[in-house]
Amino acid sequence: MGDKPVLVCTAGALAEQTIEVPEGGLDLGRAEENHVVIRDDGVSRFHARLLFENGSLWLQDAGSRNGVFVNGLRVSGHQAIKVGDTIAIALHRFDVRWAGDGGAPAKKPAESDERDEAESDGAPRRRWFWPFS
Repeated sequence: MGDKPVLVCTAGALAEQTIEVPEGGLDLGRAEENHVVIRDDGVSRFHARLLFENGSLWLQDAGSRNGVFVNGLRVSGHQAIKVGDTIAIALHRFDVRWAGDGGAPAKKPAESDERDEAESDGAPRRRWFWPFS
């Protein structure tokens, strides 16, 4: 069993992709500024945030219109999640697994060191507010 969680997309345009969840987490949404870009009309520009810190996983709805669901239940604010849970965002489904537990090799998201810098067009990237850090 690997020591890092991964998201394995089982439904939607990203189906069969495996995305490694780095320490610090991932931003998910329709906007290009996100680590995981989900091109789906039912997905908000900044839909959700997945935080992985000190071995714990947390999912936060970033104020999306259509919500984010864990095992079929809508997340209100933030929620602890674990390996084995299923995250649903619009038409996309992501299984939370350990790296190395089968499936495609993990795709690493863009380096987060550049997240606070300006885009190449000069527009600043959106900063996330994480209320319990």
